[in-house]
Amino acid sequence: MPPFCTVQELMIIDPVRQATIVGGWAGRENRISQVVTAVPLLAASDLTNYLVIIRQESQAQDTEATLQTYLHSGAAAILFLGPETVLLPCLAAIAEERQMPLLAIGQSLEEQEFIFALELAIALKEGNRLIHFAEYSDMSQLAHVGTDLPPLLTKLAVYLRNPVVLVNPVFHIISSSTDEKLLDHIEREQLTRLARLQHYRCKAGKLFAKPYRSKLENSNGGSVSCWVNPLLGNEQLYGYLLVFDISNHLNPLDICRIKEIGIFSLQVLAHRKIIEDTEKKYQDHFLYDLLYNNFVTEESLIQRARHWNWDFSKPQQILIMEPDDLHLLTNKSRMLRNLQLNVEDFLQHKYRQVIVTEQQGQIVIIIGDANEGKLAKQQWKSLGKSLQVYMQEISTDVTFSVGIGKFYTTIADLCRSYQEAKHALDLGRFIREKGHVTHFEELGIIRLLSHMSLEQLDDYYKEYLAVLIEYDEKNDTNFIETLHVYFQQNGDLNLTAEKLFQHANTLRYRLKKIEELLETDLKQLENRINLSVACKIFKMRKTNL
Repeated sequence: MPPFCTVQELMIIDPVRQATIVGGWAGRENRISQVVTAVPLLAASDLTNYLVIIRQESQAQDTEATLQTYLHSGAAAILFLGPETVLLPCLAAIAEERQMPLLAIGQSLEEQEFIFALELAIALKEGNRLIHFAEYSDMSQLAHVGTDLPPLLTKLAVYLRNPVVLVNPVFHIISSSTDEKLLDHIEREQLTRLARLQHYRCKAGKLFAKPYRSKLENSNGGSVSCWVNPLLGNEQLYGYLLVFDISNHLNPLDICRIKEIGIFSLQVLAHRKIIEDTEKKYQDHFLYDLLYNNFVTEESLIQRARHWNWDFSKPQQILIMEPDDLHLLTNKSRMLRNLQLNVEDFLQHKYRQVIVTEQQGQIVIIIGDANEGKLAKQQWKSLGKSLQVYMQEISTDVTFSVGIGKFYTTIADLCRSYQEAKHALDLGRFIREKGHVTHFEELGIIRLLSHMSLEQLDDYYKEYLAVLIEYDEKNDTNFIETLHVYFQQNGDLNLTAEKLFQHANTLRYRLKKIEELLETDLKQLENRINLSVACKIFKMRKTNL
């Protein structure tokens, strides 16, 4: 049996106490366990023990018709939202007759406020502590007067006797309670990382709106419970409010308080994001000009960058990261946003200047004060692999590829490095396939193809493979794929047969047939080079690169 509170008990809790009783007060002992907002077809449902919220529509007659429908629905009570509410006397009479409390509020309030009020009333009733919320604590007053986040989170932590942390959507700490006695800086960072890993492991990185409790296993073999409260508004995730239950005593009333502070935190983060998004538009315009060489002089570009405390007077290194098969993902924008946030979180402690931006569905990473040389190239590749591992912890079902451009000493050449990184990202998939980390200098002869026209590329592969392509289409033999994998495995028959799931003798027969069709000898180095390049071009063109 779920917990209940009565309409009368609910009325003493903010913000429901602001409502005017229009009729039906004889039903004040009706029991309520849930809050719902009126939607089409809901009136036909079983609404026993439900408080129904009806919002005023643009036409008064539509609102009154909706209200009359729900007065006959069997709900426990109805709360009507609408400015300057004037209801027909007959509606109040129906409420009295059916002993269904009809409450009206003329202010614009959110449904979440009523849900919180209901949960708080239930919790207070269970603890025999039915008192006015404002008399219980001054935290709600602090929230409404605009208290900054650290004092408010500290106030919540003192009340709960547990540390509180506010994080962004990828669990990077935005703010936290300041009482080091509850949890020191290092322990807070460790538990937040554990909460992040547990969240993505259990929730598979999906967007979940409801709070949940998570059990964190630390390196010492102990465990800590963590209350994870998502801060979600307008179907957009702004972050999470984390409470580490180190005292192991959180009760339903504490959970209500966490949700209340979560509402305020959401409002603060939403306001901050509006400002950040405006600033980001200017940043993205600047970075676009930088990457496509749309500036008059280097000095003017360096001066513009100083507006965001970016130093472009020193060399920069570019990497590009992209989810493989991005076009197949259901929520591309959220994936790219999370990728950008996670990359920023991973790199910000490793380098003095890191800029991460999304450009045309790819995450561009610009790292300041970079070094050159062979050793540096290996370091950038190692960094790319570390980023892949980091993202794999979060998105286990998605692979990521990385392209790295050449190093240049001047900022004017950064646009060349950007284009090279794009080529390394795209062409690398046909050397190492998905999930690769490729430096532009590793492309070899393939890098020359990036400067050729599509007509030249088509002419080249057709000159060498036209006969084989036609034979495959007529006989469904897929000899082109056999040849491509054969070159990928450097002519190793055993590895090629294993890759194609074929017997070695079958592979020898197919290669012999290919030689006959093309009138060529695969043992000749020149023939192997020409056909290998033709196969790569064919595969590239078939995937629209």
